[in-house]
Amino acid sequence: MRSLFIFVWCVAILIFTCTSSFHDLIQLGVLRFRLESQPTFSDFLSPLPYELSKEFLLQKVGHILVFQVLTILLLMKFKSHLMILAMAASFAALTEILQLYFNRGGRAFDFGFDLIGILMALGIAGFFKINRSQQINLKN
Repeated sequence: MRSLFIFVWCVAILIFTCTSSFHDLIQLGVLRFRLESQPTFSDFLSPLPYELSKEFLLQKVGHILVFQVLTILLLMKFKSHLMILAMAASFAALTEILQLYFNRGGRAFDFGFDLIGILMALGIAGFFKINRSQQINLKN
């Protein structure tokens, strides 16, 4: 059952990643895909914009939260934090590269935001694991 949740969450991420217009999907419920056979790979290395709008910041928080949830789902299925980090980070990189092929503008800095979410979830999980083991040792 845990695998199913992971699969469904990954499919949802891919749908949001590959839809032609995130705005149209969220605001109008319009799901459209437009494949670009020759994406501009140099866009991947574009810097953060100078003006950080509220919408931009909300999208980056979305990146963090989406990958925190993915990491939590992976933590419920797998034990190795290193393996979970590799799986989640690889999927994050894939989504950013896929965006280049779907006219969505995948960016390296977006991968960084995805990674923040992954590392935050792993850090919180590690903190609770350490605290739990310390509590058990104190009781004994």
